[in-house]
Amino acid sequence: MPNVLTTCPSCRHPLEITALHCPHCDIVIQGRFHNSPALSLSEDQLAFLKVFVLSRGNLKEIERILGISYPTVRNKLDQLVEAFQGRPGEETSSPPKVSRNEILQRIAQKELSVQDGLKLLDDLARNAVTEPSFGSLDTEMEDEP
Repeated sequence: MPNVLTTCPSCRHPLEITALHCPHCDIVIQGRFHNSPALSLSEDQLAFLKVFVLSRGNLKEIERILGISYPTVRNKLDQLVEAFQGRPGEETSSPPKVSRNEILQRIAQKELSVQDGLKLLDDLARNAVTEPSFGSLDTEMEDEP
């Protein structure tokens, strides 16, 4: 099942849940409902969370089940912690800065799903356009006496 949309596809601001529908009796409840950080988790993060809970948090067991290294398990767990540290209805904290090559390597090593990798690459490209380039500052500084 696809994830629930949590950000507006047009302006990228957080969406607000304002209606709930029961498909059995066709009742609709309208109001303003808190958004859970769990709704923003990727399929990869949800799968990891399921393994984490079913293994009762045993990281060695998670390594064995998923066939990934301990640092990768810790990285995935850290990403979940970051996702849940946001307040309800607000966007979660931004992921740590990684390079394009790091993302591609993680996809190749199957530490990151293709879908999550593409999202990170998209975020990286979007942030590169809006953030200043520090390379140009270094050049300017070298010219000064």
